[in-house]
Amino acid sequence: MEQISLIPTVSSVNKTDTFVTHSSFSHDNVCTQTERVALEKRYAQLLIENDEFNRQLVSYQGNKGALVHSWIRYREGFSAQLVENLINKFNINETILEPFAGSATTLLVAKFLGLNATGIELLPVCHLAWEAKSKIWEYDIGLLKQIYQQLYDSQPIDLHSKFPHITITESAFPPKNERDVMFYSHWFKQLNLREPEKTLCQLVLTSILEEVSYTRKDGQYLRWDYRSAKVQNRNARKIAQGKKPTHKIDFGSIATVKNVLLRAFNRVLTDITTLQNLPLHHKSQTLLKGNALLILPTLESNHFGGVITSPPYCNRYDYTRTYALEIAYLNTASDIRDLRQNLLSCTVENRPKLSLLENHYRSIGQYKRYQTILSVVQNNRVFKEINQALQTRWRRGDINNKGVLTMVEQYFTELTFVFAELFRTCQSKAYVVFVNDNVRYGGEVIPVDLLSTSLAEMLGFEAIAVYVLPKKKGNSSQQMKKFGREPLRKSITLWQKP
Repeated sequence: MEQISLIPTVSSVNKTDTFVTHSSFSHDNVCTQTERVALEKRYAQLLIENDEFNRQLVSYQGNKGALVHSWIRYREGFSAQLVENLINKFNINETILEPFAGSATTLLVAKFLGLNATGIELLPVCHLAWEAKSKIWEYDIGLLKQIYQQLYDSQPIDLHSKFPHITITESAFPPKNERDVMFYSHWFKQLNLREPEKTLCQLVLTSILEEVSYTRKDGQYLRWDYRSAKVQNRNARKIAQGKKPTHKIDFGSIATVKNVLLRAFNRVLTDITTLQNLPLHHKSQTLLKGNALLILPTLESNHFGGVITSPPYCNRYDYTRTYALEIAYLNTASDIRDLRQNLLSCTVENRPKLSLLENHYRSIGQYKRYQTILSVVQNNRVFKEINQALQTRWRRGDINNKGVLTMVEQYFTELTFVFAELFRTCQSKAYVVFVNDNVRYGGEVIPVDLLSTSLAEMLGFEAIAVYVLPKKKGNSSQQMKKFGREPLRKSITLWQKP
C-alpha cells in the first residue's frame, strides 16, 4: 500500500508565468469587480499550475481501493496520498492539526507515519469511522474470521423491526433490504464481542447503507431511484396535477444486504490482516467531537507544527442531507437540525453564528480577541465588494434564494475565526494548507482561495503559494445557461506563520 510505505518523493516545482484565470469576475460587468481584479493581480505571482496536484489527489477518488481509507465512502474528503505528499514536501514532523477532519484521513496518515495529530469533527459517522480505523492493531484476526464465517452462514429473517427513518430517508430501501439491514443490525449486537470488534461491525453495516438503498449522495442532496415509493408518490401527484413526472433515474440492480456486507467485511478483514504485519508507531492521534469554531479557541497556543485541511466548501452542500441515512441509523437524527446549524455555514439554511461566537469568546475571557478577529473580515475590501455584488444580483433576480447572500457572508466570517485560531495555535514556521474551491453565484465569481489568503495575511500569516489544479471546475447548469461558462479554480493554498 503506497499510503503507508516510504513517503513518496515529490518533484520540484517550477512556477508558471503570471496569469489571471478569470476573464471576468462579474458577468457583463454588472457589478464592481475592482477589488477582485486587484486581488488577482496582487497574488498572481503565487499562483502555481502544474501536474504535481490533480483532482484525484484532492478528492475521495484517490482513496478508492486504498487500505482502510476506503472503508467508508466519504465523498467530501481528500486522498491519503495528498496528505503524505504535503507532509513530505513541507517537512511537517510535529503535531498536525485537522480542524475539519471528515473521515479522519489526515489523522490516519499521521498514525501510519508515526506523527502526533489532533482533529476536530462534528458528524457522528466520521467519529465512528475513526474509532474503527484507529483500532487496526487491536483487532483479533481470529475473531474477525469467525464473524465472517458466521455472517456467511447466516440467513436473514424478518424481525419486524423498523429502520429509524427521518422524513428525508423514508422509503430509502427496497422493503427486503430494509428488513435485512435491521436483521443484521440486531445480529451484530447479539454477538458476544469485545468493544473494538463491535465498533468495526457497526461501521461495516453503516458503510453499506447507501449501496443497498434507492439513494445516492449527490452534493446538495440525495438522488433517488425512480422505483422508490418517495419518487413514485411524487410523480403520481405531479401527473394528477397535469405536470410532467420527475426525470427517471435508475441505479440498476440493487445488491442484497448480505452480499454487500460480506464483500465489505472481507475488505476490512484483508486490510487489517495486512496492516497488523507492520510496526505500530506509538504516537497520539485524537479526534475531538464538536464545532471547530468553538473548540479551536480553547486549544493551546503555539502547539501545532502544521495544518492540513479542507473545510466544507461554499457550495450549498448540506452534509446532514447527504449523510441522512447514516445519521438516522446511528440514532442521532433527533439532533440533525443542531448538526446542520453547527456546521460551518455552507448552506442557505445556516443561521448566523456571530452571537454564538461572541458569547463563547466572552465565556473564555477572550471577548477582545473576538472583536479583533471580526474587524479583520469586516474591513476586508474584497469581502465587502462580494457582499455588495450579491445584493445587487439579488435585487436583479439573478439569485433565486436570498439565503445565498447570508451564506457567503457567514462563510468567510466564520473562516476568518478559524484562520485566526490556527495562527494562534500554530508554532512559528508552521505551514497551513487549505484545499478549497472557488464558486460563482448569480454571475459573480468568488475567489475563495485568494480572499482566504488575503484574510490569512491580515491575521499575520505569510502567503507562500496557491497551487492551482490544471483542470478547472465548471459551473452549475443553471449558471451556465444564464451567464455562460466561467472555469473556476480548485486550489491548495499554502501559508506560513512567521
